[in-house]
Amino acid sequence: MSEPTQPTFRQSMERVSRPALVRLTALPRLIIPIATLALVAVGAFAPLPVAMIAFLLVFAFIAWISYLSWPAIPTSGKAIRAVMLALIAVLAITRF
Repeated sequence: MSEPTQPTFRQSMERVSRPALVRLTALPRLIIPIATLALVAVGAFAPLPVAMIAFLLVFAFIAWISYLSWPAIPTSGKAIRAVMLALIAVLAITRF
């Protein structure tokens, strides 16, 4: 009899993320882009401690969604996500 295999990190991340993704997909379609844009605006104009938290939230959200969707998206989508993460990092660094 074979031993049960240990779930990979990706499988664990997908399992843990599923409830949050279900809640996000239940929201109206424009909520996520508007919230992201609002957080970037806060990052650009708020006092530095608040700005860094806003940028960190946007970066973490985009990184999380990118990680989960990475195997299913084409190369162009991967490039766009990488550029988005780089832009958020550059905005945060220039603000610092």
